Amino acid sequence: MPLHQSTTVAFNLALPGTCDRDWRAALGGEALWSPKPGPLLIVSPHPDDEVLGAGGLIRIWSERGHRVMVLSVTDGEAAYPDWQGLDVIRRGELDLALATLCSRPVRAVRLAIPDGSVRMKMMVLIGALRKLCESGPFEADGHPDHEAVASACLAVANDLGLPIARYPIWAWHHAQPATFAGSRWGRFALDAKTQAAKCAAINCFISQLNPGDSREPIVPAHVLEYFKRDYEAFLV
Repeated sequence: MPLHQSTTVAFNLALPGTCDRDWRAALGGEALWSPKPGPLLIVSPHPDDEVLGAGGLIRIWSERGHRVMVLSVTDGEAAYPDWQGLDVIRRGELDLALATLCSRPVRAVRLAIPDGSVRMKMMVLIGALRKLCESGPFEADGHPDHEAVASACLAVANDLGLPIARYPIWAWHHAQPATFAGSRWGRFALDAKTQAAKCAAINCFISQLNPGDSREPIVPAHVLEYFKRDYEAFLV
């Protein structure tokens, strides 16, 4: 797995990365999966990760009447270090995305841990998780905050005996299906209405998709292809 010394990912997102056709072929035979009925906590390292990785699950679970909460660990302000007030912008984008995604309110709890410094604030994160606690990101995702958040989720889930499902974000781009040989995947099916709502919610994160001022997007168009499937994939 790539090593990182800052919030900048080491792989080149301008390059195509692993083709989504390869992932679809590898995941197509995996069993359908769903969490057990009940409240759901979605843990997100940065605003947009929760919608990219689990937006369909958030919507469907909320529409079924289950309580859904998003723990937003950082405000993602280090995506563009020279952009003053980006944290406020990204918080607003998350609020709009969740309102676009779901007709029922989904609460976002913000820890406001400095972007890129999650590993130095692990006890704060673990304490928050223990208070809230069920779904988190993949622990080898290629971004230091993602990996730190996932490690904390795994530790708390193991300690409390809670089920956990992990969603990749950047690993779709830089990893290969063979990387996950022996892993158990679960596919959470999305209907057409949920897919459309998820796409609309993703488009709320303008700062990451079309930042302007000659800035390169954090999430290029070819990376979005991984999140347009008719299912979401979780490591379960």
